[in-house]
Amino acid sequence: MKKVLHLLAGGGAGGIEILCEQIGLLGKERHEFCFLFGMGEIADRMRGEGLQVYDITEGSFLNKLGRLKALARKNGYDAVIVHHEGVGTYLFYYLLHKTVKAPKYFKYLHCSFEDRFFYTGNKLKDKLHYMLLAKVLRSSDALIAVSEFTKKSYVEEFKLSPDKVKVVYNGIKAIEDEARSKEHDNANLLYIGRLVDVKGVDVLVDALGILVNDEKLCHIHLDILGDGPARVELEQKAKALGLKDIVTFHGVQLNKAPFYDKAKIFVYPPIWQEAFGISIIEAMSQGLICVASDVGGIPEIITDGQDGLLFEAGSPKALAEALNKAIAITGGSDAAEFIKASRRRAADFTIEKSIEGLESIV
Repeated sequence: MKKVLHLLAGGGAGGIEILCEQIGLLGKERHEFCFLFGMGEIADRMRGEGLQVYDITEGSFLNKLGRLKALARKNGYDAVIVHHEGVGTYLFYYLLHKTVKAPKYFKYLHCSFEDRFFYTGNKLKDKLHYMLLAKVLRSSDALIAVSEFTKKSYVEEFKLSPDKVKVVYNGIKAIEDEARSKEHDNANLLYIGRLVDVKGVDVLVDALGILVNDEKLCHIHLDILGDGPARVELEQKAKALGLKDIVTFHGVQLNKAPFYDKAKIFVYPPIWQEAFGISIIEAMSQGLICVASDVGGIPEIITDGQDGLLFEAGSPKALAEALNKAIAITGGSDAAEFIKASRRRAADFTIEKSIEGLESIV
């Protein structure tokens, strides 16, 4: 049995953290997890589930690096995988690689590379970030991308050998009970994800502002699960557009089942080149019709008009039109077939396949 150490910046309720949790619980190899800058809901839950969790979040950078090196040497890992982005995370991984050479080293590419969101305008900081990322990519034994689009974005930007980048799609646990009742009349909408600008939730709120002017659609409601720096601004926007009673912000919710039961349509509106979108396949498996931006790796999941609906990213008008189509499907005679196709597509992305793909590389 191989021993694998996963490096994560934090342990909050995000897709990367939940993926790592599932890898730890279901993997055939021994997977352990080290949190560098912060713990959080998922890190705490992992510890409660009996997974080996290391918390080195306290102390100076050099102190933490020393503890990380000692941990790697003591436990004799076969592989080290770094997940999150950021200068600090890259430094820990790169310096560990340079001083503890026994394990193989892997960078998981959870985000696509995109100029307009990578660069902050601070030339010194951007140069350092880019330089460290390039060193991490080139020094790693292999890179693991969550979609073909993500692989292509790094190969082209950093002139990498395509053979070095392996694609392992994200996956979810299979849903045993597919007979979820959605007999309610309301066209309830659901969004799950971080509340940050790149996720395009402002586009969704603007689209609802268009839709509620149609008297036939006055019954729609949107539940938003998640939190982040854009939340206050989004709440203000919803209020300004007269959507206070139509949009509900619930914050982070680890138990999503009641919201899946209530909703008929899942909306995922990122404006950046989203690498994959694990919440999309989660929602499809739960029998929701998914409406998502036509960017990044999302078209590798959804075939427009067959198992979901795609719209032009960043356009409230295009999203409003796509939501109109989705609402019509939910009330039409083809709803059952459409949902069945969505479930079949979601079944292609299982956590077992993801773990098998990862463990075959490390």
